[in-house]
Amino acid sequence: MHTITTFPPYPWLQDVWIQLQAVRSSGQLPHAILFSGAEGLGKFELAQALAWSLLCKSPSESGQPCGQCSGCNLMAAGNHPDLTVIEPEDTGKAIKIDTIREFISREAITAHAGGYKPVLIRPADAMNQAAANSLLKTLEEPVSGTIMILISANPSRLPATIRSRCRQIPVIVPAAEVACEWLQTLKPESNAKVLLQTAAGSPLKALMMSDPERMELRQELLGEFCELLTLRQDPVVLAGRWLKQDLREILNWMCGWVIDILRLQVVPQPAIMINPDHRGRLLDVVRVIDTRRLFQALDHIYEARGYVDATLNDQMTLERLLLALVKSRR
Repeated sequence: MHTITTFPPYPWLQDVWIQLQAVRSSGQLPHAILFSGAEGLGKFELAQALAWSLLCKSPSESGQPCGQCSGCNLMAAGNHPDLTVIEPEDTGKAIKIDTIREFISREAITAHAGGYKPVLIRPADAMNQAAANSLLKTLEEPVSGTIMILISANPSRLPATIRSRCRQIPVIVPAAEVACEWLQTLKPESNAKVLLQTAAGSPLKALMMSDPERMELRQELLGEFCELLTLRQDPVVLAGRWLKQDLREILNWMCGWVIDILRLQVVPQPAIMINPDHRGRLLDVVRVIDTRRLFQALDHIYEARGYVDATLNDQMTLERLLLALVKSRR
């Protein structure tokens, strides 16, 4: 569990927080909420903050917990009996039906404190079909006081029957100036603008990227990517080497590199780049690339990125993508 110290947890979530508290004050808080949006926007922290606000015995009108009651003390200690977090046993794996059944078997029990019983499910799209069907029964017959909060960066992968029974609340990429100010405060020595562009505007991903080791890794992999497109790297050998890294992150970086190359093919000085700090290196490979084929390769990367958690063979996925990139040459 992340430690929540401010409500909302991040400045760009202020509007969503106000919306949630207004609904709560009106007595119309839905029994199921779906927070959707890109990774790195703080959806889980928002869900935690909402749960804390619900479990506090004396929250302010703005939803700020009092910090003094038994509910706040239990939340601060990370062991409130009325908060349930459902997630895969292992990162990247599915949420199985047994996990949902265990929750359902306990759900009919009245909350220990007699109030709300928040249940956080993340990532909700990690539920396999059987688990989703099991949860659906609960959504169709909600228990009073139980608030289910689903978190997903890929809501389209959830069954339509699940989505239709949730109040969908999108968490959007914040304005650049808001994200830059927040990031610059935490990392004054960093180039916040470049980090945010590399992270597609997601502040928490940009914060992770501010780690010098990650920036060095990104630079190293980008160099190998460019060597691949100029036939100085073997795609199968490279796939084996990249397999040691986080596949989701590699796919996100690859998307950015390919998009920047496509932009550079149109104009040498595009107004917007995802990797402006590596414009020269990417510009060097533009002349050898066939635009139509590179678009096809980008489609393959998007497809792989959408189903990265369900990938059975990461080696094969990387080999297929890198071979498609090699074929994008003229």
